[in-house]
Amino acid sequence: MRGVLAAAAVAVTLLATLASPLRGVANGVPQLVKLTYLEGVSNWGPRDAEGVLEFSFAEAYARVDVKRLPPAEGYTYEGWMVAPDGSAYLVGTIPVGADGIGTLDTKLQGLTRYDYDLFVVAARGPGDQPGQLPAARSIAGRFTVIADSTDGRFPGDVRPGTLPDTGEAPAGLPWGRIIMTAGVVLGTAVVAAAAVRRRLRGGA
Repeated sequence: MRGVLAAAAVAVTLLATLASPLRGVANGVPQLVKLTYLEGVSNWGPRDAEGVLEFSFAEAYARVDVKRLPPAEGYTYEGWMVAPDGSAYLVGTIPVGADGIGTLDTKLQGLTRYDYDLFVVAARGPGDQPGQLPAARSIAGRFTVIADSTDGRFPGDVRPGTLPDTGEAPAGLPWGRIIMTAGVVLGTAVVAAAAVRRRLRGGA
């Protein structure tokens, strides 16, 4: 009987492990993009400003860290992803302090395409049109999305086959697999306990 109880405890532990929420399903690792004053793109701000973009389309998030990008009166810094055809997606506003250091940590919401290959930190002034990439463009960096597959064989970020999870309720747990695994564990324990009891009776 003790063997059966021990097996039940193992099964409960296994159920708890399988039911624990996970952060995404192996959709690839984030990309890191170095941001500098990029010739042919940058046209505004300090030339020694720099930063790093960390993002993942599969996980639907982005983080931007900048330095040596001091506040400019009348301007607000924004992070934008830009596609080869010029279409732009606003990632968010990047607040900066008097020391020129700023951080944006956000979800990528409302994505409808994944062919962006350029990230730009732009400065929005009073004359810029809402919803459009500002004309004043500071540091920037180019990148590529490595693959269209989500099977985990690629070493970097992937283009998801479906829109990424941006914080909505998670998908249901795989109860069929959980119950099957627990059943196998319990069944094996019961058979083993019965065999032990038979041996004990035979030796009595």
